[in-house]
Amino acid sequence: MPKSRKKTNKYESVKSKKPAVNASKGVSEVDSLRAEIIVLQKQVNILQAISEITAKDFKLSDILDRFLSTVMDATSSEAGSILLVEKHTNALYFASAKGGKASQIKKFKLAIGEGVAGWVAQTGKPMITPDAAADKRHTTRFDKNLKYKTRNIMCAPLKFDHDILGVIEMLNKKKGKAFDNRDLETLLIFTPYISAIVKNAGLLTDNKEKIERLEHLMGITEYVNSTLELDILLDKMLAASTHMLQAEAGSILLLERDELVFASATGAQKETIKNIRVPIGEGIAGWVAREDRSVLVADAQNDPRFFKKADEKTTFKTRSIIAVPLKTKQRLVGVMEVINKKGGDFFNEDDKNLLEALANQAAVAIENAKLYTETQDMFMNTIKCLAETIDKKDNYTRHHSDGVTTYSMEIGKALGIPDAELKELKIAALFHDIGKIGVDESILRKPAKLTEQEFLEIKKHPDEGANILEPIPQLKDILPVIRHHHERFDGNGYPAGLIGEDIPMHSRIISIADTLDAMLTDRPYRKGLPLETCIQEIQHCSGTQFDPEIVAVAIKAIKKYFSKKVKK
Repeated sequence: MPKSRKKTNKYESVKSKKPAVNASKGVSEVDSLRAEIIVLQKQVNILQAISEITAKDFKLSDILDRFLSTVMDATSSEAGSILLVEKHTNALYFASAKGGKASQIKKFKLAIGEGVAGWVAQTGKPMITPDAAADKRHTTRFDKNLKYKTRNIMCAPLKFDHDILGVIEMLNKKKGKAFDNRDLETLLIFTPYISAIVKNAGLLTDNKEKIERLEHLMGITEYVNSTLELDILLDKMLAASTHMLQAEAGSILLLERDELVFASATGAQKETIKNIRVPIGEGIAGWVAREDRSVLVADAQNDPRFFKKADEKTTFKTRSIIAVPLKTKQRLVGVMEVINKKGGDFFNEDDKNLLEALANQAAVAIENAKLYTETQDMFMNTIKCLAETIDKKDNYTRHHSDGVTTYSMEIGKALGIPDAELKELKIAALFHDIGKIGVDESILRKPAKLTEQEFLEIKKHPDEGANILEPIPQLKDILPVIRHHHERFDGNGYPAGLIGEDIPMHSRIISIADTLDAMLTDRPYRKGLPLETCIQEIQHCSGTQFDPEIVAVAIKAIKKYFSKKVKK
């Protein structure tokens, strides 16, 4: 093209061509037009390729791979890569790589400012390096590690508005040539499209994460509210929080006077740190409690507030922490922490905000659980008072309900009964004889053998007990247990003559415990029997009075209980 020719838009240059004046000039103009057409055709091909890539529904990694292959073909490059800025580290990672040592290079990261790619990411300017070895900005780290020789480089930023999202880099022009401005022009056709896709993918990912987190939060609300047992609640809350925040470990510390106590912790060493006490103001958790605000600590080991006692006890190394206050009605109840983002990443402000949202839910749930526990304790104390009142009607069975409860619980635990059902068993055992409140004291205290009529009065107490408790909704599940604790496995018991497994399981347990305590206790007509004699009698009645399967477990549990009692 003649030097005097004014540079114009490529489309305009085609329109402005004038007819040849002479043959030689005509040939020159034709060649020039032909070259322009080739360039334009190449651009059309590129735009078509871009259209095909973006029209198909691929995930981001697939789109980037296809873009990279297309750019490498268009610029005749031996190798290429697309590096994106990693949010948490602000480093460049290889999102796509092809040619050369592509399969190995993906494990590396590049600091902003490091190498040609890092320089382009830092400055936002495209560049060509005709001789990589002579350019001080070129890093030889990858060449040395991967035994690869970089001859020349072309690199351009991926920008959206004023944000640098990453870079696209081509290595080693084919056929021993170096990249030129025309190659760079070709590369720059692609960058706006790649940038837009990366940005949109980021927005979609962010929105997807936010939606997922919102769904998790809603799910957690239902999840944690499914229990009012404080220990279970704390473990559930912590498990959900560490999972959502991709944390290696976590802990919940509850406020007790002027100290924080580790009430729940995750990880293999969780039992080790439970019940460690942290004074208010000491450690990161203590600081959060005193200052009443959240904190995100990127380097815990070098933070003067860091409480090292937990790490020393568990040999766990804390790198980073988010700690947030647990508050309800503007009152501090504790502190929740998550520790060490998985994969070596760092926690960010979004993570802190999420943990604060979780902590708000946790604090309310903890208060409800505490209130429930206090109410349950009051309820159980009331039950014990009632049971003691009944026992006092008979001087010889003053502590009978306590004994039956103790043995029932030992048998229940040995049978593997869940905690919630054990609580029902405990209440039923305490209340098993409440029906005796309506039996005349003279009958209960009679030292001689009961008459038939007196025995009929005694036999009414299971039904009477169930009737007394029936108006209390919270006790409806234990009514059948109380009603049938005098049934026999062979069907010869009372009041209903139930047989075998038709008898409620808890009734079958209490039946054994009741008999054991009765035999062990002093009576007006005899002294309490030795434990071994009691066990032999229970074995003798296995299959007739008692469920044989429960008897087998009960005897082991009773022997174990008394063995421990003797050692104490």
